[in-house]
Amino acid sequence: MIGVVMPQNGFRASAERNFDDLDTDRDGFLTRYDYMALAQRRLEQTGMPADTPEGDAVVDAFLNAWDSHVHALDTDRDSRISKEEYVRSFDSLVRAGTLDTVLAPISRATFAAADRDSDGWITAKEFSALWSRSGTDLGTAFTEVDADGDGRISVEEFVRARQALLIGDV
Repeated sequence: MIGVVMPQNGFRASAERNFDDLDTDRDGFLTRYDYMALAQRRLEQTGMPADTPEGDAVVDAFLNAWDSHVHALDTDRDSRISKEEYVRSFDSLVRAGTLDTVLAPISRATFAAADRDSDGWITAKEFSALWSRSGTDLGTAFTEVDADGDGRISVEEFVRARQALLIGDV
């Protein structure tokens, strides 16, 4: 989302929420383990076995995200990202488009895993396996992600929705 202008406190709130979502073991740091756990969670949500091309793509996308994040955010080079390191860098990552670059492959791989019939679209049923944002009505979320209102979600719609979650609500 290059060119996005958001108040600094908006970036901080988004960054803190995103960090908390990424910190799967709740130890206050992001590690390679957290990104592997996230990949595994996505595979479980979609019912995709890890030992398939689609499963491999999900794992690879999350591990590539880890590699990008640790390189860009781990300022003390201890092979983990603290919440403060993540939050401090979030604004510049969004403005530079780095988060989009990292997120798009994850979103595309997740989309492919969720698209169980491989028709290039996610139906409401397929979407329900992925959308786990608490406090969100699934029907409303599906309608909002389905930007063109055709009753199905394209990969482009899904990528845009996932990107929007990083910097604000869909």
